[in-house]
Amino acid sequence: MKQDSSTIFSDKTQEACVEEIISTLKNDDLPQSSFKVDFKLSKGKMVSEEEHNTVLSFDTKNNTSLRGVLDFICEVEDVDENDIKSFEEFRQGLIGKLNSSGSQDKLKEIIREKVFQDASKDAMPIGKLNIIDVEISDLPEVDYVLVIKKMAPPNYQVESVSDDLFQEHSNTSEDFEDIIKRKKDSGDIRYKYVDGVEKRKTFFEITIPIYADYSLQEVGATTNDSPVESE
Repeated sequence: MKQDSSTIFSDKTQEACVEEIISTLKNDDLPQSSFKVDFKLSKGKMVSEEEHNTVLSFDTKNNTSLRGVLDFICEVEDVDENDIKSFEEFRQGLIGKLNSSGSQDKLKEIIREKVFQDASKDAMPIGKLNIIDVEISDLPEVDYVLVIKKMAPPNYQVESVSDDLFQEHSNTSEDFEDIIKRKKDSGDIRYKYVDGVEKRKTFFEITIPIYADYSLQEVGATTNDSPVESE
């Protein structure tokens, strides 16, 4: 029997989703693009506290509460005001539970491990952490961008091949590396210096924007006005 919004957006589901979020971020082999940080320090202290500086992202797995929530919001046909209200209350409940002291401590440890190469709590205390939102959405048809690896000589104007690769892949379903080899073998000048391609995932089903205070414990360990960014 199909579940209704009051069942799928229950407090029990909230608790399960929080556990799945923390477990996935800590234990799963996620791509580096699942952990993005962008902040600036001055004399070891955070420059701005106005907006999020960290984004944690991943896709749901089969037979999980998160997947159940995503399937429900993607498949429901007649959305009414009660469904919208229930989903918003559910999201706010997730945010509140992730902002509890226990969950925050776990998220801080995950960030130290995944972003700062197992930095100690003394070196990276993360004095403040605030979960701003929990975004749950279906993936677009293409959830990645192509990073083209080129070995062109200096000053050589290389024509972009990304659109052509996407079109060929759409038409033939060939692997991108096979397309590049075929294009090279056919003498296509655009591919002369193309050395390979990397698919970099950029869209995820679960996205969690965060503000975190990355001020350093020891002021002498940083350089003034030094930006830090991870992609």
